[in-house]
Amino acid sequence: MASTTNLSTPDQTLARSRGWLIFGGLFSIFVGFVAMGSPLLFSIVIAQLLGIFALVSGVISIFLAIFGKNSTHRVLEGLSGLIRIAAGIALLVCLASSVAVITLILAIFLAVEGAVSIVGAIQLRGNSGWVWTLINGIAALALGIMIYYRWPNDSAMVLGSFFGIYSLFTGMSRLMLGLSAPRA
Repeated sequence: MASTTNLSTPDQTLARSRGWLIFGGLFSIFVGFVAMGSPLLFSIVIAQLLGIFALVSGVISIFLAIFGKNSTHRVLEGLSGLIRIAAGIALLVCLASSVAVITLILAIFLAVEGAVSIVGAIQLRGNSGWVWTLINGIAALALGIMIYYRWPNDSAMVLGSFFGIYSLFTGMSRLMLGLSAPRA
C-alpha cells in the first residue's frame, strides 16, 4: 500500500541522515580539539577566513553588477559588493577589533543556538539520542552567556577556546544522534 503523503517521521529523517550525522560529528570533534589546542591562532584564523569570504563575495557581487544579465538590481548588487569588500578589508586589517566583534556575535549565536537545540531535543524525545541534543543545547546556551560576560576583555582566547568547546559538544551530539539513528 503506497502512502499518499511525502511526510516522514523523525526516525526516517534520521535514518536518511545517519552517515552525514556521524561524519559531521567526527569532523566537528576534530575541529573542536584543534581550536582548543590553539585558541589564539584559531581566533585569528576565524577572523581572516571571514574577511576573505567577505572580500570574495564582494568581488563576485561587483562582477555580477557589471556583467550580470539582470540589469534591474545592478546598483544594489554593486553597493552590496562594495560594502562586503569594505567589511572584508576591515576584518583583515583590524584583527583585534575583528576578533572582539566576532566574539560578541559568537556569544549571541551560541545563546540562540542553545535555545533552539533545547527545543529541538524536546521534539526528539522519542529517539534515544535526544539527550545528547539536549546536553548540546544546554552547553551552547551556557557558553554563549559565559562568552558574553567575558567580552571584550578575553575575546582572543575566548573565541577559539569556546568555539572549540562548542564544536566538541556539537560533534558529540551529532555523532550520538547518528549512531542511535536506525539504519536506512
